[in-house]
Amino acid sequence: MINKTLKKKVFRYLVCGVLSAIFNVLALAIIIKVLDAKTPIIRNFANIISIEISLLFSFFLYKKFVWGIELLIIKGVTLQQIFRYHLSVMIAIGSRVFVFFPLLDWLGIHYSVNTLIGIALGSFMTYTMTDKWVFKKNLR
Repeated sequence: MINKTLKKKVFRYLVCGVLSAIFNVLALAIIIKVLDAKTPIIRNFANIISIEISLLFSFFLYKKFVWGIELLIIKGVTLQQIFRYHLSVMIAIGSRVFVFFPLLDWLGIHYSVNTLIGIALGSFMTYTMTDKWVFKKNLR
């Protein structure tokens, strides 16, 4: 029973991850068009904005469809969860940038494979932190 429930949860997590990635790409395209971003600096600014919007989108998507938590709850808990979610994503990205990528690069792993491994490890880290720390039952 637990194994079947976990598989469903992980599957929903992966589906929501794909939806979040699509949302991020679409948000970036819209922001670049709205800002008429013709320089690398403005495009990167658009990228930063789209990442934040996508993080918020994925937070609420995961909260509702993966962890099954109602969206309209006490503001303090939601703000605390949003902060923790951002922190967990930053830890996963930091680990990819400063540990996984350099280590795998040093081991001679091609950058494409390296990136895919980093995405998999980062997703596992984010899922684990989100499950154990962001949406723990006593914070609901």
